[in-house]
Amino acid sequence: MKLNRFELRSYTALILACMLMVLSACSSSPKQSGTAAPSAEPAAAGAASSDMAKEQVLKYVTLNMPRSLDPVHIDAQRITSDGVAEPLVMLNDDGSIRPWLAKSWKNIEPTLWEVELQPNVKFWSGAAMDAAAVKAALERHQKLNKRAPSQIGGVEFIVKDGLHLQMKTAKPDPNFIFKLNGFAIHNAAEADKLGDKFNTQADLTGFMKPVQFTPGELLIAEAFPGYWGEKPKLQRLEARLGSDAQGRLLALKNGDADADMNVEVEQRVSYEKDSKFATYFPIGQTTNLWLNMKKVPALQDKNVRIALNLALDRKELIDGVSRGFASKATGHFPAGLPYAISTGAEMDKAKAEKLLDDAGWKKGADGIRAKDGQKLKLKMLTYSVFQPLAVALQSQLKGIGVDIELNPVETTASNQMMLDGNFDTATYCSCGTATGDLGGQLYSYYYTGVASNYGGYSNPEVDKLINQLTSEFDSNKQNELAKQIQTIVQEDVPIIYLFNNTRWGAAYNKKVKGIDKNLQTRIVPGMYISK
Repeated sequence: MKLNRFELRSYTALILACMLMVLSACSSSPKQSGTAAPSAEPAAAGAASSDMAKEQVLKYVTLNMPRSLDPVHIDAQRITSDGVAEPLVMLNDDGSIRPWLAKSWKNIEPTLWEVELQPNVKFWSGAAMDAAAVKAALERHQKLNKRAPSQIGGVEFIVKDGLHLQMKTAKPDPNFIFKLNGFAIHNAAEADKLGDKFNTQADLTGFMKPVQFTPGELLIAEAFPGYWGEKPKLQRLEARLGSDAQGRLLALKNGDADADMNVEVEQRVSYEKDSKFATYFPIGQTTNLWLNMKKVPALQDKNVRIALNLALDRKELIDGVSRGFASKATGHFPAGLPYAISTGAEMDKAKAEKLLDDAGWKKGADGIRAKDGQKLKLKMLTYSVFQPLAVALQSQLKGIGVDIELNPVETTASNQMMLDGNFDTATYCSCGTATGDLGGQLYSYYYTGVASNYGGYSNPEVDKLINQLTSEFDSNKQNELAKQIQTIVQEDVPIIYLFNNTRWGAAYNKKVKGIDKNLQTRIVPGMYISK
């Protein structure tokens, strides 16, 4: 019953999301602009005031705590989600974007964009966040942020006046503005002055300002009185590391926390049975198994990769590991989107065995395959939320003679390990999802030499099609190019697509109000604790 419910709900939501993306973010005309209104549904001010508890402190637990407050740092997760740091545009759960520090934007020429900034924005230090400051922040991202080259590499930033910043791209990019959502604006001059101290003493623009920070463990922030936008209703935010899913559940049940920002399958069932809690699950994503072709010689053989793909019993993964809260993956993007493909891999263990036999990998007395004296043994990087999945994959792959050694690490540690290529295979959450920037997302996964193409995949035909896609303004042609790319990639198997699900949901005590329905796991100014 759960599987059918998920499929019906997710397909409907995904189609609706696509409509929203077209309306709010894209146009077939080169002359694009954006001034979309936020999609939050806050209560009227008077109603909220009368319903608000005296103490406005929100406590939450998560397995994904930041290790730095410097936005260029690879492990600065959740500082944007916590209202500490802010980008020019915010990425919604449905894949569309909304204005944030940028008030509006327009495409003047195919390679020239102009952003109008919100007026009267200041950093916590009191320094003005004007066009020159934004230019300096984005240029610092270009220099230091390892994810920047694939998104804003080669972009020239030109100050027009105090509130207008022009951005010149190397080639036409109809969805360039989407790429700005991942780069929080910060006081680059202060960062240069403080050096490494900026990791804990960052100067940002958010409505929540840290007063206590233990990297990777604890973040306590208080409402910043000089915030430029909607005044936050919360007075204080306390975020703590909760690496154990059951521990996070107990923290909410016992009243020690108000929210769990990383609800896992087993706990989802418990939360949904308890009337004290409300769960929120954004539109689905494609859960993957990453393969490191750059590092592992065996994985450079396409037939070995195909064999691993064919060996997996996705029904068992969906019904068992995901408790039915998932559906079959068909490609990079979740099934049902207008740019998703419709045909996925089917389990064929006999064919998988034959492919490995033909490739020279023969089973030994212990059931593990070997070739030229080397056993087919692969390490699998994983972390707590994916560990049950990793255990299931380990068991299934052993069935065809592949020895998987699990390598569990702390969640935030996995980010640097993936960038460094320090893995053989990985259950890592860099997952295909609904987006208004098809070219940007496919580029970051599959284009040759890109840092976030973690497995080192390279196919000149795919690169050529991605170049076409990232310069194409017509949405129908974008969809067709995206399908062509996915079809080729699926045949090459640089990544194994497992299933579509909504793993990264949140659970809140129902006393938490003002949750933005399109930013469900983010702290927003309108959020408050009711009586």
